[in-house]
Amino acid sequence: MSGLTPETVLEIIELDEGGLAIRNMDSDEEPMIKVNFSDALKEQLSDQYLDVARVMLTAGIQMMAESGVGLENEPEEIPPTIH
Repeated sequence: MSGLTPETVLEIIELDEGGLAIRNMDSDEEPMIKVNFSDALKEQLSDQYLDVARVMLTAGIQMMAESGVGLENEPEEIPPTIH
């Protein structure tokens, strides 16, 4: 999987088996994050399962970006504050 750069454009896609995923828009590589729901939960959530999946996928990408995981450039190290 190639890393994310500041200009990376991500897209949420629906997978053939019914799950949702996030992938780099300019790539045919395997999606970075996948979310699947059981049929029972999909039925309980009705159309809201799409909103739940979108929030879960967005949170995953945000956490990756904040932690530097999957990024090509290492996160800038913040020097310690000496008092």
